[in-house]
Amino acid sequence: MNGVKRAIVAKAVDLYTLEISDDHRTIKFNIPGNPEDSDEFLACNKKNIKVIDDFFADNSVRSKHFRDNLETFIARAIDEIFETSICEILKQKLFPDELIPHTQDQLDELLAETNSSYTDAVNECVRVFRNGLTDDSEEELEILESKLLSVREMLDKNVGAIEHELERRKADK
Repeated sequence: MNGVKRAIVAKAVDLYTLEISDDHRTIKFNIPGNPEDSDEFLACNKKNIKVIDDFFADNSVRSKHFRDNLETFIARAIDEIFETSICEILKQKLFPDELIPHTQDQLDELLAETNSSYTDAVNECVRVFRNGLTDDSEEELEILESKLLSVREMLDKNVGAIEHELERRKADK
């Protein structure tokens, strides 16, 4: 384990604990009782490295922690330590300047992606909802939640395309 990883984890934990109140945290990081005690800090940091390693290694852990956007705290920590523009790059990937499909091919692609996401999510709902939700594992419910959120995102893109066209038509009048 190198010092860079320790520094990134320590900074990510600091950012996380400063911005998300205790009541709303889904990730339980180890916080030293006395931050001035280097041995205690190092012991907590090692445990926190394991928490973050599990986030990247295990899909069930990752989907649970996505609620707190752990990945953004890690990216921000890297940004601050190395003075990079990772967060700006991620922002462009997540929220590109040009969100609205304009061509027929772009609209067709959006429709196909939406249909695929929707079909997959509905099939998963049918499987999970059968016999109620109490017989399904936490991981199965989290996977379904993730699929449904993906469908919501795709539907939002469709609504955005329609809103954009309506605004364009109003501006043309």
